[in-house]
Amino acid sequence: MASGKDFFVEVAAGSTLFKQGDAGGALYIIESGQIDLFPAGAGEALISLGPGDCCGEAALLDKQPHTATAVAKSRTRLLRIERAALPEVLRINADVATALLGKFAARIAHLESSLVDAAHVQAPAPPPSKPVAPVAPKPVEASAPAPPPPPAPPKPVAAPVPAPPPPPPPPKPAAPVALALRVTAANQVVALDATRTQFLIGRPDPATGTTPEIDLGPFDVQRTLSRRHAMLLRDGAQYSIREDAATTNGTYLNGERLQTGIARPVKTGDKLRFGSIEVELIGA
Repeated sequence: MASGKDFFVEVAAGSTLFKQGDAGGALYIIESGQIDLFPAGAGEALISLGPGDCCGEAALLDKQPHTATAVAKSRTRLLRIERAALPEVLRINADVATALLGKFAARIAHLESSLVDAAHVQAPAPPPSKPVAPVAPKPVEASAPAPPPPPAPPKPVAAPVPAPPPPPPPPKPAAPVALALRVTAANQVVALDATRTQFLIGRPDPATGTTPEIDLGPFDVQRTLSRRHAMLLRDGAQYSIREDAATTNGTYLNGERLQTGIARPVKTGDKLRFGSIEVELIGA
């Protein structure tokens, strides 16, 4: 059996991972980078996928073709799971199955929303009515010419209306803040890449060979950490924490347990706990 590293593929920016209509032979889980899905003949992507997302769901069905074309928007590294190996991977790794179900549900909701927006199109305007031909006036018997009408008074000239001032320029997006996690028990600091927007927190998965962006496995002495325990998200300069799938030992923010699927904003000085591992969010 090949090692976990043998299942990873790397795709250069602009390269096609698979095309619409190709037979689905493998499921892909994105470790880093971005994949855009395009329908046939469309200029815009249906959806953009990032780390933790998956594509190639046609591999879950027997002899079904891909329904979209997958193109790498940036250099992308993916875990490739052959269709024949999927049942065994899902059987021995419940976290992978739970994560896939969550991603598929989110994907369906996104596509349904796009269909509703596309249905609300304006009805075409009615065609203009045909002009009515003018009726020629009847001839009038000759008579004495009428006196010319008095000249019309001059129209008042309206004062020019000043042009409105130009709108203010949009505010510049806040620059990402460099942060780090300090592991309380070991007093060690784990720096965060300020260019990333998603960080998977957990421990390595020997079944798939994946390693999270924030690997707390070396500090998990009591084995309380899940492989995909939580996600640290960045939107501009704001960070938040979210537990995507329910974990046995929970995720805590300043002593309060998080509800699964709900992101909570975090800042420097906040204390997070993943199972029995406590960390503090600090400035890098």
